[in-house]
Amino acid sequence: MKKTDIAFFCLSTAVILFLNLYPLVKLARRAPSGRTYALIHNNVQDFYLYQSLMNEGATGSWLIYDPYTTEAHRSSIIFSFFTVLGKISRIFNLPYALTYHAARITGSLLFFLAAATAIRKLKIPHSNIAYFFFLFASPFLTSKNISGAITEIPFMYWWTGMDAVRRAAYLPHHMFGGFLLIVSVILVNAFIKSTKKVHLVFLSLTAILMAYLHTPSLFILLIILPPAVLIYLAVKKNLSISGLFGLAAFWIIGFVSLALMVSQSNRGFPWSQYLEWEKTLQYPVMEELAGSFGLLLPLAILGTLAAFASGRFSRILVACWFAVPLLLLPFAPMLNISNIRLIQGIPFLTLGMLAVLGTEVIIRLVLKLISVFINQPLSKKQKLIFPVNRFVYAILIVLFSLSVYPTIAWSVKDQIREYTPIFGNTYLDNRLQYVFSFIKDRYPAKIIVLATFYTGNYLPVYTHTLSFIGHTSYTANISMKEKAVMRFFENKMTQGEAEKFLRDNKIRLVFQGPEEKPLFKGLLYPEILKPVYREDVANVYEVK
Repeated sequence: MKKTDIAFFCLSTAVILFLNLYPLVKLARRAPSGRTYALIHNNVQDFYLYQSLMNEGATGSWLIYDPYTTEAHRSSIIFSFFTVLGKISRIFNLPYALTYHAARITGSLLFFLAAATAIRKLKIPHSNIAYFFFLFASPFLTSKNISGAITEIPFMYWWTGMDAVRRAAYLPHHMFGGFLLIVSVILVNAFIKSTKKVHLVFLSLTAILMAYLHTPSLFILLIILPPAVLIYLAVKKNLSISGLFGLAAFWIIGFVSLALMVSQSNRGFPWSQYLEWEKTLQYPVMEELAGSFGLLLPLAILGTLAAFASGRFSRILVACWFAVPLLLLPFAPMLNISNIRLIQGIPFLTLGMLAVLGTEVIIRLVLKLISVFINQPLSKKQKLIFPVNRFVYAILIVLFSLSVYPTIAWSVKDQIREYTPIFGNTYLDNRLQYVFSFIKDRYPAKIIVLATFYTGNYLPVYTHTLSFIGHTSYTANISMKEKAVMRFFENKMTQGEAEKFLRDNKIRLVFQGPEEKPLFKGLLYPEILKPVYREDVANVYEVK
């Protein structure tokens, strides 16, 4: 890279990361006195889930155990990336939330570096412009009726991976998965050019790691590679037999790795939930797809056609990377996958690259029109080419910037607005730290604690305990349990009912904190519960 390219990369990447982190810092700074913002990222209950798994890793586990259900189940390698993060937290004595954010930012930096490298390795012209498009491409804003009010929101607002600001440093495993997907594309292209076995070795290792960290990224690679190779063979027909066998061997390794990870979902609840989600979660992607890609989509479509016509494998691969997942969207239910998986292959990177290729086609057409108008071949008017090139890109960049600014501004404001209300599970009462320390010091790990849903969500992070309820997806029979829990904390059970409820579910501790105390002001079920910690902020009971 030239110094100017490095400077552009650093500056543009710093801008998007600043926009991503600004809401987090602002919310932390404005926390009310006596409370601490929990540094929530993306989704509250999932944020605490990931930290709970980190807690398991810090206390010695490599596999993960569901911290939000009391039913017996098997450990799993799924999400065990977070147990590794927990061990890193313990080594460096860092809070789990800080390690989590450090991981997603590290993944983000690797992701952006890989993207900038890929644009150059794949020989995309005007690499800085392509990178700029990739960073800031955003959906158009639209108006929708939400809860009876007309609200201005982006297309596909329900999927944060489409939002330029949020996707800049998304979930850690998504960022590392995206990084590995880009590296894999670079390696595939390098192998096609050289057929060196070393590229296949690294490609296979990357596939295995991708399966472990983020299987949707590997899935995208596996579905785009065969059509890219077939189209290249149809156009060029100069791929060696050894090259074909090498790619086939890699594809099989990748498929087996993917299958092994998917097989983890056959280990019973909660891991079986994943297959159910894949079958049932079908979002209105097709209805909102055009608006989601914004101004660049027509240019990217033109660039896709140009890439296929070029006969260059690198460009055919980029075109397939963009087009194949989108063409498969209507068939997602038949494939037993959620259609959201098909837009998890970094579509905005290929959108940016193909938009530049499409712009190059338009520039060539403009130059031909000028040639006809002046009645001279452009070879005699070379000095016209550069100004036309610069003029077209200047107009495009201005229009692009004007089109994405409203959505980017909306995103930053929306993240602040979402977590401004003072809820007990987002702005933790500082006095709870004493309660957490009491439980950790006095009771063994994985003791079952009863609390309401929101408290149960964060207790396994701070106390090494298992929650009776605490996550909509990872608590078995959540609806039935939540009703019973509310009756318990409202003190509406008889002593006999409460005792049977606690014994049947092997509950050892009851946590009556800021979420539970408003439900009943006094001490709960004195005949069966022994108060062992009593303060204004919380009461903790042992089951007698």
